[in-house]
Amino acid sequence: MKGHGNKPESHGAVLVVAMGTTQEEGRAVVDRCIELVKKTYPKADVEFAFNYEAVRLVLKENGEEVLSPLAAMTRLLDKGHSQVVVQPLYLTPGMGYHELYRIIVALNDLAGAHGAIGFDGILISRPLLMNTEDYFEVAEIIDGIYAGSLAEDEALVLVTPTSEGGADTSLCQMQMVMDDICKSGKIVIGAVGGYPGVERAVKRLGHVGAKKVRLVPFSLVPGIHAWIETSGESNPDSWKKALESEGYQVTVDEKALGEHEEIISVFAGRLKDAVGSHGFLK
Repeated sequence: MKGHGNKPESHGAVLVVAMGTTQEEGRAVVDRCIELVKKTYPKADVEFAFNYEAVRLVLKENGEEVLSPLAAMTRLLDKGHSQVVVQPLYLTPGMGYHELYRIIVALNDLAGAHGAIGFDGILISRPLLMNTEDYFEVAEIIDGIYAGSLAEDEALVLVTPTSEGGADTSLCQMQMVMDDICKSGKIVIGAVGGYPGVERAVKRLGHVGAKKVRLVPFSLVPGIHAWIETSGESNPDSWKKALESEGYQVTVDEKALGEHEEIISVFAGRLKDAVGSHGFLK
């Protein structure tokens, strides 16, 4: 009835959250994920946010305003959406994922018919790796993308950037599952500033008899720092330089893992699981 302040009709909203990137290829991954979400849930309001303030400030200097996850969530609630699903474009449930989770828990304390805001709730979907079956699913995809193109004396090294801080246990589990899927052992997982580090990777490379190494950023939304840490020519501590100093012939793949369509498509499944768990986005 007019004059009673009725809420506008809503079919729910999806917020896609990435750490942040100023790189064209990284932004293409975010755009592709948004496109996939809109195709899957055409009635939902779909927005995105970047977690890193430094990235948001750079983009703002260039004339683009990108919201933080908190600002984006509250804006969706202000627009009248009572059901919001957050899909993080994160590799593991590391520090970034837990920061996001704390924001959602705090907002959900205000939910409910008698809550301070009065919305149904905010759901957070899984990152790429969380449940045991996630690791096997992703390991199969990685094996399918790379294993067949490796030379006999070549190994693949996937390196996570520092943005995946607190992910050591997930990466160790990923390596164990990867060994189950890729029997040659020629797919190696590593972490910048974490474990398994470059020394551990060198030991594994020696064990499988590799002479050549193909480096790939183990990143979903590649940013400039991922490339600098992996192969930056001006970075004396890059993995490329470290492996070359051990005598390996090193090449760097043109694509980060997240740029492959097979990986992007996984997030559609993650989102469907979250939506189905509470019957959101009807």
